[in-house]
Amino acid sequence: MKRFLGMGMVLMAVGLAFLAGCSSSGGGGGTKIYGTSNTSITASSGEQFIIQLNSNKTTGFQWGISTSLDAKVVKKIKSTYIVSASSGKVGAGGIEQWTFQAVGPGATRIVMAYSRPFEKGAAPAQVVTFNVTVK
Repeated sequence: MKRFLGMGMVLMAVGLAFLAGCSSSGGGGGTKIYGTSNTSITASSGEQFIIQLNSNKTTGFQWGISTSLDAKVVKKIKSTYIVSASSGKVGAGGIEQWTFQAVGPGATRIVMAYSRPFEKGAAPAQVVTFNVTVK
C-alpha cells in the first residue's frame, strides 16, 4: 500500500509540474486559468476564472474547497474532472477545474485540499491557497 501511495505522489508531483507550466494567468482574453504556480488571483467584479489542479481519481483522492468562501467576494460556479489524453491507461490521472466568479470588491482566500473523502480525520496530501483580490 505504501508503494502505491508513493507512486501516486510521484505521479501527482510530475503532473503538477506539467500543469504549472501549462497554466496561464492572463494574456489573450477569455477566462483566466490558475494553477499551483500562480496562487495570486486578481479579477474584476463579474469576471470568471478557473483554478485547475492535477488530480487522479483512481487513487481515491480529489480536490475540495477546505474553507468557506466569502460570498460577497467570490462564488463557485462549477467543478469538473477532465481525464488526461492518456486515459486508455490504467491509473491515468487528469485535472480538476474549478470555475469561480468574482462577485464584488474585496480580498479573500480559496483554500483547496487534496484528500480522500472516505479517510475521515486524515490530513490532506496537499493544500494550495489562492489569494483572491476582486476590483
